[in-house]
Amino acid sequence: MQTSGLASCAPCTRVWVHTPVITPCSSSNAPRAVSRHWWQGRGASQHSEHVSCVRCDAMGGSSPELSRSPELLEGMQEQQEQTKWAIATVTQNRNVSADGCMRSLTISIDDPAHFIEGRKLERRQDGQRWIDTYKLPGQMIGIKFCPEGQNEPTQTAKRLYAISSSPYESRRDSAMLDASIIEVLVDRNGGADEVALADLGPGGLLAVSQVVGRGYASLFNSYVGLLSAAEDSRPLLLIGMGARGMGPLRAAIEWTPVQAHATANPVTLFYVAQGQQSAAYLADWDQWREAGVRVQPVYIPELQGEANASGNGNATANNTIIQDELEQAVFGDEQGFMGSLGGDPRDCAVLISGLPGPVTATLTRRLTLEGITRERVLFCDFI
Repeated sequence: MQTSGLASCAPCTRVWVHTPVITPCSSSNAPRAVSRHWWQGRGASQHSEHVSCVRCDAMGGSSPELSRSPELLEGMQEQQEQTKWAIATVTQNRNVSADGCMRSLTISIDDPAHFIEGRKLERRQDGQRWIDTYKLPGQMIGIKFCPEGQNEPTQTAKRLYAISSSPYESRRDSAMLDASIIEVLVDRNGGADEVALADLGPGGLLAVSQVVGRGYASLFNSYVGLLSAAEDSRPLLLIGMGARGMGPLRAAIEWTPVQAHATANPVTLFYVAQGQQSAAYLADWDQWREAGVRVQPVYIPELQGEANASGNGNATANNTIIQDELEQAVFGDEQGFMGSLGGDPRDCAVLISGLPGPVTATLTRRLTLEGITRERVLFCDFI
């Protein structure tokens, strides 16, 4: 991928290479752990005229701000123009919460499969398909939708969306079609973009970017991720909130390697929601439990919609409530933190998504104090 702009963090000498931009961040209070722009390398979020270092946040450092250079601004515009978009159609809009706010969109992306055939040549795919780039839970896409009264998908959503169907499921459903089939979780309470997407019915027209990101991965070690954690037979602790958190976690839970892993190793999910009525995929929880996943909902009635539930809210009080409730749920087990994990914290890997930035940073520091190796705290909502 072409390099078009650089920014670096002086304390940790981390460098980010800028890749395609969706849209400028509209909120100066956007959580640091959530990328509003697309970055190759380690996680960073762009706020107003600066970006902040997620790696320093996770270490409990000062989180220095990084000024954008003219070269970076120029590269942002260049990469935005070079982003590849594919035409897509909504084939199903499924209700996945009791209150009807959480919607699972099944999206069919135009993706013709061309094959080479001959007398001495077996049927072989000619070139890579769109779906072939979706390999790991936690990978994301950009979405364009049609503005009201228009028939062309020109309105770009302000954030990236994690694919909520697992890579194996998506490839299976796409195998015999000239299309790539994926699912995306949206929330009617998540702002104007979410409402527009949640209202789309079958036949709704979209444009979808190429798949981006490394899925659930470490900020500190590029070789450490969800797949390596499963291969090493590590206990898995999953923590998420709202649609942003549950979308990629659902892809992880239903991913075949994780399901096989759960038959012999502890896998625990802590999911923060306003209540049972607003919890996503509630009907699937029993199936997950039968597969070996321990599902622990953390209901916080004080939360008001996705604006707070997935970290878009700017109320410090909400962050404090979320942090207190999560710490009580995760660390307040009768048998202590080891009871929540089902194993030794030093061997565990943790997946975090959808939490507000300050809560993510505080929780990460607490996890490392309890014995979790910091390189095994995995995030997906950074690029």
